[in-house]
Amino acid sequence: MKKPQLRNWVWIGTPVLIVLALLVWPYIASGQKADQSPTFEQSSMTIQRADGQSFLYSVEVALTREQEAYGLMFRRSLPTNAGMIFVYNPDQLVSMWMKNTYIPLDMLFVRKDGIIVKIITHAQPFDLTPLPSGEPVRGVIELNAGDVERNGLKTGDKVIFSAFSQ
Repeated sequence: MKKPQLRNWVWIGTPVLIVLALLVWPYIASGQKADQSPTFEQSSMTIQRADGQSFLYSVEVALTREQEAYGLMFRRSLPTNAGMIFVYNPDQLVSMWMKNTYIPLDMLFVRKDGIIVKIITHAQPFDLTPLPSGEPVRGVIELNAGDVERNGLKTGDKVIFSAFSQ
């Protein structure tokens, strides 16, 4: 009986190991696992345009460092009229990114008075480019990409939510 040579195992085994490593790398690199999502409080939020038209959203609220770090990572979809709101108290300069985020998002940066001061549309999945607020904000809202354009949202519009002073 002939013994298999190490060279044959390397020839077959190396590509298999490389494929396995590529499949699990996003989870290892993030320090998070898809099945370890923190629990988020559910709430509702309204965005009111300057002309008075309002849009109601169901949002998950990220309040802790763990929730903030996890955000919408590993999600494959986001329901219509849904999103996530990150709340900072005190107000601070914030920089977001799209690490391990599969869905494109619109981001709204909001002052403590609820006024939207910056909008980033169509943030690309998996992009590690920092997306800064540009000024201290109380919150950041992530919505499905296209919501800003579809609803005609602009800087100066107001977010009605408990974390913002009315």
